[in-house]
Amino acid sequence: MTDFSPALDAELAKDNVTIFGALTLDVGAHTIRLLDGSSHLLVNGNLYTGEDAKYGTWGSMESFEDGAGDEAPGLAVMLLPTDDDAAAALSGPSMQGEAVQIHIGAVNVATGAVIGEPFLLFDGEVDVTKHEFGKNMLQVSLECVGGMERLFFDDEGMRLAPAFHQQVWPGEQGLNHVTGTQDTIYWGSNTPTRQTGYITSTAMWIAAR
Repeated sequence: MTDFSPALDAELAKDNVTIFGALTLDVGAHTIRLLDGSSHLLVNGNLYTGEDAKYGTWGSMESFEDGAGDEAPGLAVMLLPTDDDAAAALSGPSMQGEAVQIHIGAVNVATGAVIGEPFLLFDGEVDVTKHEFGKNMLQVSLECVGGMERLFFDDEGMRLAPAFHQQVWPGEQGLNHVTGTQDTIYWGSNTPTRQTGYITSTAMWIAAR
């Protein structure tokens, strides 16, 4: 028993299988739907092609890595933009948090139809972008993390100051005249645990002759 649909599981058990990868990436109001090859397929009712006219092609993908400890599952996707404008859009700060999905599946070469239901390999968001360029090279790498990444947010950037307070609650001026605070207020982190120390002394008796 696997996580694949029965039809896809049966197809993958064959000796000769044509497999595809499908990338879905939001770029603002535009949704990119790319295949890992020069073709076109109807996947889950949406058309996926080998090249997006505005943003280019899907170059490669690093191995998917499961998370451990305080790290969420993640992977890196490399795109080949069509021009500098596309590269700037794909590597801009607004890309952080954009949705990313990657499906894998199999296709019937004779009919061009997807076999069974594609398997959702990754469902997450863009974390860090990297614009790389050089002689005859233009690419953007997207470091993507799973949705569980948001569970690790601990608000370390929060500050007990009027400016930050009004960023969260515009117009609220409760901290404007707070001065001379005697007690330490821990903001954005846990209050340190109080510890009690003990000193043990040993009496030494010296007998004088």
